[in-house]
Amino acid sequence: MAEYRTIKGFKVQSLASDPSGPEGQVWYNTTGVALKYQGVAAGAWASGGALNTGRALGGGIGTQTAAICVAGNAPPARNLTESYNGTAWTVENTCLEGRKALGGAFGTQTAAIKAGGTPPITDEAESWDGTSWTSIGNLQTAIADSNSGTGVSTAGIIACGYVGGDLATSQTWDGTSWAAANSANTARSSVVSGGITKDTALIAGGNLAPRALTETYDGTSWSEVADLTTGRANIGGGGPSTGTLGFGGTPPTTDKTELWDGTSWTEVADMTTAYWDVMGGSNSPATTNIAFGGDPGSVTTTLEWNGAPLTVKTVTVS
Repeated sequence: MAEYRTIKGFKVQSLASDPSGPEGQVWYNTTGVALKYQGVAAGAWASGGALNTGRALGGGIGTQTAAICVAGNAPPARNLTESYNGTAWTVENTCLEGRKALGGAFGTQTAAIKAGGTPPITDEAESWDGTSWTSIGNLQTAIADSNSGTGVSTAGIIACGYVGGDLATSQTWDGTSWAAANSANTARSSVVSGGITKDTALIAGGNLAPRALTETYDGTSWSEVADLTTGRANIGGGGPSTGTLGFGGTPPTTDKTELWDGTSWTEVADMTTAYWDVMGGSNSPATTNIAFGGDPGSVTTTLEWNGAPLTVKTVTVS
């Protein structure tokens, strides 16, 4: 019979107390004399308040109770901004440059950054202070259709995207200007991103095969880690480095939702309807998130994700 160490490449730890994660971790509790593991977080999607203007390919920023939807393919008003309070969307001041297929967006409901987009592909960037958008320093490289963005308004990163072809480019923002950073290992566009902080960023999926590829950033370089269970592009999502949620996507159109625990992806509850080019809460915690807009048809739909905290479970044999 094969040993666990042979199969997984490491042995089960012996610990006096239960650790806090990550999801899927297995250990032997020497105090309770029991083999235990960190259970998969349960969760479900529920309907939220509808956007005032249906759209896809815009910027999703914030959390389930404090989100922003900016820009997107809602012609001719691609500069629309709406804010969400956990119940309803409110129309806010428009951004300066109306775009869809953004190069990136990140931050919070009261302090956010959006950059790049099309048409035409642009290097423009803007900051949001909770009331209005202001032009800031331009990107190092004009970029569109990245769908990435991790960080806060004073320290963020966007990666990959499209300019006549898929790119591996990374660009960081320090609150004053953009700088070129080390490229991702694989060029692609239409990824899902997570991590919340710049130095714990994550990207996954994308338009070029292998579509399941996941990479994480440590503040200096990108490293390939465990793949999505279902490879796809045009994914929505966001969340911390040990709780990023990825949902929807294409091809084919899917309702799948996956949760990243810092080590691997696990498929959790499906969306109630399959969407692609859907926007999400970039800075959402691990147990809550929000999905809004998307295709087909530039919908006004909002869905709210509520997941249970990780649960320690004991292995039993009957």
